[in-house]
Amino acid sequence: MDHCQTVLGENAIAGVKLVVAGYYYCGNLGDDALLRGFLTGLGSLPVQLTLLSGAPQTSFRELNARSIDRRNFGEIKKELSDADALVFAGGSILQDATSVFSMNYYTKLVKLAKGMNKKVLMLAQGIGPINSVLGKGMARAALKSADVVTVRDPQSVQVVRSLGVSRPIEVTADFAWLIEPKEQGADFQLGEMKTVGICARPWKNDKKVIKAFGDFAQILFRNQYVPVLIEMDKSMDSAMLDGIAKMHGGRCPDMRNISGPEDLAARIRRMHAVVSMRLHGGILAAAGGVPPMMVAYDPKISAFTNLMDLPAPVSLEGITGDRIWQSFQAFERDRDRTLRILAVKKEQQTSLALRNVAIIRESIPALAGSLG
Repeated sequence: MDHCQTVLGENAIAGVKLVVAGYYYCGNLGDDALLRGFLTGLGSLPVQLTLLSGAPQTSFRELNARSIDRRNFGEIKKELSDADALVFAGGSILQDATSVFSMNYYTKLVKLAKGMNKKVLMLAQGIGPINSVLGKGMARAALKSADVVTVRDPQSVQVVRSLGVSRPIEVTADFAWLIEPKEQGADFQLGEMKTVGICARPWKNDKKVIKAFGDFAQILFRNQYVPVLIEMDKSMDSAMLDGIAKMHGGRCPDMRNISGPEDLAARIRRMHAVVSMRLHGGILAAAGGVPPMMVAYDPKISAFTNLMDLPAPVSLEGITGDRIWQSFQAFERDRDRTLRILAVKKEQQTSLALRNVAIIRESIPALAGSLG
């Protein structure tokens, strides 16, 4: 039984009930890292949880927490009826870069909870981008009606203000900083060759991205590094990783079918560096003291590098393997400075992530005297 199972099992009869919403158990290790970090942060806080899950049977089995189908609004309404609060435990839920349907789902949850006079806590949020008029209207209404809003970076505050929302906003930190990695062995290394993790993801012109990372993987290998492809979302990443491996001759080492975010965090901690398009690839690397070099497909990547005082991310505009390699060489030359910064930033971000839990205690009177 892991830490999450123990915590939730001990508190199953608690009087305070939280319904927890996000993109959990939908196949993305980054989103699952938010949930696991949230559960770790709760510690011994006496709460009973109901998770809105993409795979309720799996989340119940792994976490020993009541789980219902995140799409079943009848069940969600039933669970909210005797809940103390609806909690969004991180993520980029208020954005319409992919589609407005996701925005509609989360704002509908907020509207449902507030219609039942329940508290809504939106914690460690990454807000935006929000481009459509419809999306801006839905986000504005949700942000105004929520009882508490905290965000994971200062850029998210700017997006909230651009929507005309003037409510108090506290900058905290992503819950993934609280992940507790599984124990692993020695660092990945092949002789004198150091391991560099590659977290690529589909985005618009996939062929150019695949070629760029495929070429980069070849350059790494020729320069005495071992590229390892990291699958963070099986449904999205698998074909892209296959394409990159094919560019590398079809035999590029990879990490697939990872058991969970704790396993992923442990494996990343054994690497020399990570080159990542995915935000939580970067966060899990930084949390483990492994320098992450970021490639920007979304404003949240730039927000992360600014927050961590890392070099500006590599742009996807005109991306090539040579460009990634040139940036990586500069990144390597500055490695000692980056490691010193990461040590300080990790402590700060961990403390700020735990601040979200303190806010839960402050927001629910029955928890005011509880120790987390």
